[in-house]
Amino acid sequence: MNILAEIQDVLLGLWWVWLTFLAGMLFASSWIAWRQALYKRNIVWALLDIKLPREAKRGPKVMEQIMMNIWALRNTPGNLREWYWDGESTQWYSFEIVSFGGDIHFFLRAPARYVNIIKANFYGHYPDCEVEEVQDYMDRFPKTVPELYQSGYYLFGLEMFLAKNNAYPVRTYLEFESDDEIQNIDPIAGLLEVLSKIQSDEVVMMQVVARPASINPPNKLVKLSEEEIKRLKEEAIKKAPKKGAILDFEDTIGAISSRTPGETEIMKTIEKKATKNYFETMIRYIYLAPKETFNIVLPYRGLRISFQQFSIPNSNHFDVNYQTWTRTWLWEWPYIFAKRRGEGHKARMWDNVRNRKLPQGTFMGKLAQFHIFTSSFSQRISLLNTEELATLWHLPTEAVVTQPIMERIEAKKMGPPPNLPIFREGNRDLPEIMK
Repeated sequence: MNILAEIQDVLLGLWWVWLTFLAGMLFASSWIAWRQALYKRNIVWALLDIKLPREAKRGPKVMEQIMMNIWALRNTPGNLREWYWDGESTQWYSFEIVSFGGDIHFFLRAPARYVNIIKANFYGHYPDCEVEEVQDYMDRFPKTVPELYQSGYYLFGLEMFLAKNNAYPVRTYLEFESDDEIQNIDPIAGLLEVLSKIQSDEVVMMQVVARPASINPPNKLVKLSEEEIKRLKEEAIKKAPKKGAILDFEDTIGAISSRTPGETEIMKTIEKKATKNYFETMIRYIYLAPKETFNIVLPYRGLRISFQQFSIPNSNHFDVNYQTWTRTWLWEWPYIFAKRRGEGHKARMWDNVRNRKLPQGTFMGKLAQFHIFTSSFSQRISLLNTEELATLWHLPTEAVVTQPIMERIEAKKMGPPPNLPIFREGNRDLPEIMK
């Protein structure tokens, strides 16, 4: 006890040292958060509306190539000025599928300076597609949740994340493909079918907000993969029958030979995921409907089911982040102010969706956005490589496009006029909230 008392006296005597160090860390975090906020505020954004012809035959593999090219546009601060004065941050993208009363659109929101490069990529891989720069449809919605209520609309939203260690992959489009073209399955077909079934006055939005992640050391995904494979190997050695301390090598060989085919395969998939470039992603869903018809069964249950197809029982799956979704109950922690917490979650969710936000990268940045009824520390980022991201968001294949659930390009159009409206000729009436 005397030793502990002496250590305590020393720490108290040097309070000015560790307090100065702590204050310096908080100041640096606050400064970076401020400069990054200014940098992000000055980014000019563009929204692209992407349409496919009826004869779209190319699958998600083509979209993965586009994702790889988008990843290559990654910017990063390279010196002290860019870090601490310019506040440069890696710019991000929002891959969106939106259903306006059953009329489905594919949108891509990107920094305006990259628009021509992204268009060139789409035209290079989908020669007959149309990529139009349009006005952001979010500008037509009320800016706040109270204004949504005044318009007669209610809101439901949720975020999804990888439930297990990010090193583990989910099922990708490669596992939906078959040598027999007739047997090929488009993993996005179920989602589009759900989105096509909503009522004419409802709106459902899916956003996959993705920021290209660095592959230079320290590579977060590679590090996670190496640590997880090492852990799995150590567990296998512990489970293997021991022959004595002298025969450690034989014990290791025994552990390797005693692995099941599934355990060996999962290690291979972990290694494979880390071989591709990856994005830091946030997946969000928003459902809007008038009070009279508000029913989350179809958008919630239907969307959950469409995501279950990506699950691998011994690997990974997507789950709902119940700490951030817009439903709250009195019997859940912290067991008080359930209604106020729900309104706080809705306000935060709607702001994040409108601005396609990712969680702040600094402690003080998160603290600045903290609110007693909705924590900014509870969001979950998922690490998805280009193959996984292309599985979640890709232009539908011919089997889906030919179905009566999407607007198609019947013939290639040349030189479309500028400032075309988002909604195409012949579409259904707009939801009341957007008129």
